[in-house]
Amino acid sequence: MPDLELRKLWKLHLVDHQLLDLRHRAAALDPGRKLLGELAALNAELEAKEAHAKALHAEQTDIELQQKTIDEKVKKLDKELYGGKFVNPKEVAVMEAEIVNLKKKRGDLDGQLLELWETLPPFQKETEEIREKVRAKKAQLDEFQKQVLVVKAQIEKEFKERSAARPQLAKEVAPAMLSRYELIRQKHAGTGMAGITRKGSCEACGTNLPTKTIEMAKEGKLVTCESCHRLLYFTEGLI
Repeated sequence: MPDLELRKLWKLHLVDHQLLDLRHRAAALDPGRKLLGELAALNAELEAKEAHAKALHAEQTDIELQQKTIDEKVKKLDKELYGGKFVNPKEVAVMEAEIVNLKKKRGDLDGQLLELWETLPPFQKETEEIREKVRAKKAQLDEFQKQVLVVKAQIEKEFKERSAARPQLAKEVAPAMLSRYELIRQKHAGTGMAGITRKGSCEACGTNLPTKTIEMAKEGKLVTCESCHRLLYFTEGLI
């Protein structure tokens, strides 16, 4: 059985291992990358639709302006034609031809405007559907991120509790043993000890341990893994 001092160090290691795990969990928290990507794609689609809608409305305004200009010209020509200003047959014929030409252009513009009016409703419906998808995706993202914040708060709470417990556990370990442990821990990204698995391997690096090393660990002696050099602890086959 491991001696009391080694057991104290193992308790400290477990807290350090938990702190390390909490750090990893915090770093791995997903802010909703997939949802953010989907939202970005929907926003891009919506922006394209809105830009197209703006172009359609600009086209409609331009057509209506052309119609107004033609109507004013026709009205002016009609007034001049039937007001007695022009009596020369040739001049009258030119004006009548111009009026016919303007009305033809007006008819073409009417056709363009009618076609545009037929295009707008389904296009506006598509745009609103995308806008609704954006709203739904934002709501989904907000809910997801709220849940992440709950998990983050729990991790922070546990980290604070473990951190508060560590100093007292460290005080209970013999200084020489603690110094050795801390040095190894610094070299191995926060893990200075490892349990011996049921298969007789190092829990940390997976190296199969010599029988002699395992026996010494069972006797409570301070031994290390010959591969990763972490301090070993016999957990009585619990791992």
